Amino acid sequence: MIITVGRLGDSHDTGHTEYVGRGRGSVLGNPLPVIGRSRWTSEAAAWTSHLIHAAHLTGTEREQAQRALHRLGFEQGEAAALYLHVLREQCRTDTPQRRAVLRLAALATQGPVHLQCWCTPRPCHAEHIRAAILGYAQTLPRPA
Repeated sequence: MIITVGRLGDSHDTGHTEYVGRGRGSVLGNPLPVIGRSRWTSEAAAWTSHLIHAAHLTGTEREQAQRALHRLGFEQGEAAALYLHVLREQCRTDTPQRRAVLRLAALATQGPVHLQCWCTPRPCHAEHIRAAILGYAQTLPRPA
């Protein structure tokens, strides 16, 4: 199964290409804004508050979320790493994000899937989306 993470605009000869960054209609964009790249929103505040109070996070992760709340943004690597917790929470129930991951998992059983985001090759939340797609795809029947 081939699932790649690349930069917005990378071209591929085969497979399905999907933008997973902020905006452009993607439900898989990281709601945790990077300082100087994205604006702070009510969604960012809600997810950051959720992270601060999440029992399963490490002390360091909670501190990163608290700093982001004061700075109104995350460092690039922090936003990418903490997105794992956001995506897990989003995929617990029937949400647009879970449906998107399941759709991409089904596509991945049929051929290559190429995820694109503006921040690649720096730390990117798309790596967590890739891992989720792989996990779900392993539970789906393969086409004959």
